[in-house]
Amino acid sequence: MILEKREWIIITIVAFVLGIIIGFYSSKLSSKETLTLNETKEKIYVQIVGEIKYPGVYEMENGDRVFQLVEKAGGLSENADINSINLSKKLIDGEKITVFAKKSLTEDDSKTTQSGISSTKPKSNLININTASKEELESLPGIGPTLAQRIIDYRETNGYFQTIEDIKKVSGIGDKKFEAIKNLITVGP
Repeated sequence: MILEKREWIIITIVAFVLGIIIGFYSSKLSSKETLTLNETKEKIYVQIVGEIKYPGVYEMENGDRVFQLVEKAGGLSENADINSINLSKKLIDGEKITVFAKKSLTEDDSKTTQSGISSTKPKSNLININTASKEELESLPGIGPTLAQRIIDYRETNGYFQTIEDIKKVSGIGDKKFEAIKNLITVGP
């Protein structure tokens, strides 16, 4: 079968257009792969302190998680409270991770709830926002069930509060609400 000149031109144009389309999509794909590869190769620096064998600042890969930082820092100390940090959280450049010590309980300091789970009573009238139950948080002025749950969710996601002012990072707690509770709360033992 012999093709006419006009048919050759059409075939050539179609092949050329297909070549451009294939080339465009393959370059888009490879640039996305390169971008993803570069993101994961980027170095970040994170500090870890507290109940860790080798506290300090560590160079990590972008996308690494807290458990990888803990491993790099030699692991947790025997006195570390594993619940004070979220091991699966992605690390952020410039972040500081604090691993708190386990709370020591005496018979007078602990009470057993109906579910059999023990919780710590504050040694003073202050409520420890790092360990308080939902009910204890609700006893604070202006803190209802929803806000108490937000406080618990925040500390489970982000670790213990470093200062009482950190409670303002919880959605719904502004300066006014903080002023009402600041003399009633603590982050210490």
